Amino acid sequence: MSPRTPSSAAAGPGQRLLPLIGNDLVVNEDSCNLSCTYCLTGQSNLKEGHSLQLIFEPPRRDSYEPGSPLGQRLDAVADRLRGHFGLPLLKVTGGEIFLVRGIMDFLEQEARKHEVLVIQTNGVLVRQEHLDRFRAWGNVVLQVSLDSHLHHGNSHRVPTEDLHRKVVAAISRILESGLPVEIYSVLNDRSVTEVCAFAEWLTGFSRPPVYFPFPVRGPDAERFAVRPEQHGLVQELADRYGEFASVLPPRPYFDRLLSFYREGRRTFRCHLPRLVVSTFSDGVVTPCPNIWFSDMGNALEEDWEETLEKAGTSGLYRALLAPRPRLTACHGCFTPWDTLSMYFEDEITLDELCAAPTYSPPRIRRMIADAKADYLRTGEK
Repeated sequence: MSPRTPSSAAAGPGQRLLPLIGNDLVVNEDSCNLSCTYCLTGQSNLKEGHSLQLIFEPPRRDSYEPGSPLGQRLDAVADRLRGHFGLPLLKVTGGEIFLVRGIMDFLEQEARKHEVLVIQTNGVLVRQEHLDRFRAWGNVVLQVSLDSHLHHGNSHRVPTEDLHRKVVAAISRILESGLPVEIYSVLNDRSVTEVCAFAEWLTGFSRPPVYFPFPVRGPDAERFAVRPEQHGLVQELADRYGEFASVLPPRPYFDRLLSFYREGRRTFRCHLPRLVVSTFSDGVVTPCPNIWFSDMGNALEEDWEETLEKAGTSGLYRALLAPRPRLTACHGCFTPWDTLSMYFEDEITLDELCAAPTYSPPRIRRMIADAKADYLRTGEK
């Protein structure tokens, strides 16, 4: 299947297909070895199974092999998305993907097919042999979920100090591997009390990760959200930017983060759906990797090409890409993906954006720059 370039001719009148750069592929999203109290899968309404909150049940084991049901589905979804859009970037997340037996074979196969392979994990099941293989592939970025190196700040993720020590030991091994690592850290009423201490801890590694703190999200966010009297703790981290710059994203990231707390919601534009689509290991396609809004169709069905042609052409896309957030779920959303939107809004430069290994390959950099130029040229503002 050869990559092709989407064009306006393939869409309906007045509609244009998007120049996507990536596929956020979610594998067995309801199977995880942790039970984070604020887990988005446990709050999602996209699928009937999500309402059962299976994410909080004992994890389901599965196997990736070329002939296994999961193997056939994963290969088809990844190949069809890459072939249809010519995608250079694949992100693989869960659930916890390292619960899947044989997942390393899938990851190695996809690393050969993409410029960048992003792997999101809680890190607990990542062993040294995995890290050695990732280094050998040469194009892996690890996104590791951790709210704090101290138990209180991480206690919405792990209930006991003993388990927390095991989590931090596993993640410390990842941070010492020399691989590019991003720490995805949810800001909640507990983790926010330790943001500066956490940043300081991360600076102690020889190849420091990039620390992305972002607000807890979802319908139940108010139960865990940073309280108004705690907003000053986020401001303190921003004020100490020079001290922790080696582990922080570009400074304007904190302008957005503080605006989110000051305004009580997102007020700035999102461009993520024009660049990345989300798919699931059962074939479901949805337009936003951050919040699973709607089932656009299935990449495993006979009409899968028609499903993928919907990217950028539906009314939902127009709402997601509106100058100001229209949807209630969007009002509560701000994540590390926002650096892409910050580039589109001239808050950071292309060099600042592409300093991140995820976007640094020349082809990805060029595609992002071209997408922004096309956005400006067509006057979508």
